[in-house]
Amino acid sequence: MSAKVSIIIPVYNTAKYLDECIKSVLEQTMSDIEIILVDDGSTDNVSPKMCDSYADKDSRVRVIHKENGGLMSAWIRGTHEATAPYVCYVDSDDWVDTDMVERLCIHTSTSAKEIISSNYIVEKAGERRKETQGLTPGEYTGAELDKVRLNLLGNEVRPVTMSRCMKLISRQLVLDNIKYCNEKIRMSEDVNILLPCLCDCDRLFIVEGGYFYHYRAVSTSIVHGYDKNLLNNLDLTDRTYREILRDKGISNGEEQLDREYVIMLFIILKNELRCPDKDTVQRVKQVFYRSDIRQKVMDTEVAVNSKANRLLYYCMKHPNPLVISITKAILNAYDKKTN
Repeated sequence: MSAKVSIIIPVYNTAKYLDECIKSVLEQTMSDIEIILVDDGSTDNVSPKMCDSYADKDSRVRVIHKENGGLMSAWIRGTHEATAPYVCYVDSDDWVDTDMVERLCIHTSTSAKEIISSNYIVEKAGERRKETQGLTPGEYTGAELDKVRLNLLGNEVRPVTMSRCMKLISRQLVLDNIKYCNEKIRMSEDVNILLPCLCDCDRLFIVEGGYFYHYRAVSTSIVHGYDKNLLNNLDLTDRTYREILRDKGISNGEEQLDREYVIMLFIILKNELRCPDKDTVQRVKQVFYRSDIRQKVMDTEVAVNSKANRLLYYCMKHPNPLVISITKAILNAYDKKTN
């Protein structure tokens, strides 16, 4: 039986979580799937052997061992190797409900270029919260889908979560847009593929409920550690995504990306506040008094509703020592509570 869905799992030194992830995929209620494990040059001497062991025990599992090239290079390789008309991405430190693929496939159609999206649950020590797509559940095609494209980026809550995961995506849709992927991107890299795919798809379906995907928020991930190159990466993503929206003919692309840049500065600010060095005030001021950033923050209006983001937004607009210190103290207290 040929597979309808290729489940692609990039693996890099995640032996601690791999059994839970793979078990949730192997036990899917839908049988016509293939599972592609892409070992991205793991160095723990355990993860590669575990991958091979899964393949030995289940004929649906294929393993690709490759040199380390990063997460994007891993899922791209898996997509090229996949044989099914749909791809479904699962990160190896996450897990999924065993009926996820079957319940997503219910909503597929005859379209060759479609995206079926469910919701997800953030799993973190001291916290477990449901995250829901911003769009009303249902089908989007034609003019309704065109309207969605005018609002993909630049919102505190995106209408569609810009993640490869928790979705079924037509494989050809991904292959047609891999050319836009820049493997140097390390922050919000999934936008690099989801953005052009959403611009090109003929049909988008948002599943009602469907909290099938469990995202494990670990302290070593990019959103919880400190990355000294994060601002440079934001500038790279900004240039890359502007090019995509221009190429796809999205009329308000520049406006969307101006707002998106400000929204992503929330992450930049949190990154600087989490830096273990003691010169926090100076570093935050250096970022938010950079002339182009200062102008964008002050001139670009973004709607902010959450209390946490309102605090960050205020700090971005008023990066003085008192405000920076208070914001850092609050963020540190939150991190201690949830890690």
